[in-house]
Amino acid sequence: MTTTPLLHRVALVGAGEVAHFYGAALTSAGVQVPFILVRRESAVARELAEQLGAQLCRQADARWRDLDGVLSAVTGTQAGAVARAVMPCLTTGALYMDLCTAEPEDMEGMAVLAQQYGVELADLAIMGSVPATGAQTALLAAGQGAGRAAAFWRAQGAPVRVLPGQAGDAMRLKLLRSLMTKGLEALGIESLMLAERMGLRAELYEVLEDLNQRGLQDFMESCLRSHLVHGVRRRDEVLQVRRQLELAGIAPRVTNGVLDFFEHTAQTASLQRDQAVGTEESLEVFLEEARCSSPRSSLLGKPV
Repeated sequence: MTTTPLLHRVALVGAGEVAHFYGAALTSAGVQVPFILVRRESAVARELAEQLGAQLCRQADARWRDLDGVLSAVTGTQAGAVARAVMPCLTTGALYMDLCTAEPEDMEGMAVLAQQYGVELADLAIMGSVPATGAQTALLAAGQGAGRAAAFWRAQGAPVRVLPGQAGDAMRLKLLRSLMTKGLEALGIESLMLAERMGLRAELYEVLEDLNQRGLQDFMESCLRSHLVHGVRRRDEVLQVRRQLELAGIAPRVTNGVLDFFEHTAQTASLQRDQAVGTEESLEVFLEEARCSSPRSSLLGKPV
């Protein structure tokens, strides 16, 4: 989608799959990509540079002061080091857009660095499959530069939600979503394996249909409230499930984790109630128990 760009000259960091999709989107929007920063040259990096009309480089330098912004698309473990190497080379007001899956705490450190150099940081969390939807993949944006980045990528057809919080919050939400989606992925696969061995896969879809009807938020909060009352009884059901997996010759990897959670409830009096309480009160029960049982909490209470 070609538009009048809100940015004119943007350097790209990285030459992987994400960099290919977003680099192409930049040039399609009329943005010049003069540089691609890489750790080492490769055939893939050279191909991308040729496609974008960019120069491959191994480090940022004084020429980067002419840029309007930078788009970083490297691995999360590299994100902080890249920011420390690049931001000192940028001009005041440049927009630094980070697409990396970095640790939220690293993103906070990058925000401090950006403030030091007068750079606007946009913490951009990719909320979907880039190979499937390209640069139109939904994004979460946080940080001082979130508004500018959101305006640009919305103009390219991407749904962007700007968060009111600080840099790092977009990644925190992405990781929270990952906890749900990856957990459901693993549990779903293990369930389907057992259902297939039992010859009941089609019927499993049918008996799970009520979850589609009630909605995820209602299901999660209902589990939260009722677990305090029924967690011990449900532990016994999970034991039965594990037995069925073992009889079917399937290692209960995910189920063992589920059982560990329910066993903890069964062994912890503070997580057991005679009757259900509200969502907020139920959540506080779990959080208080976590605070009391966390090794970190006990260390914080020790005198220095």
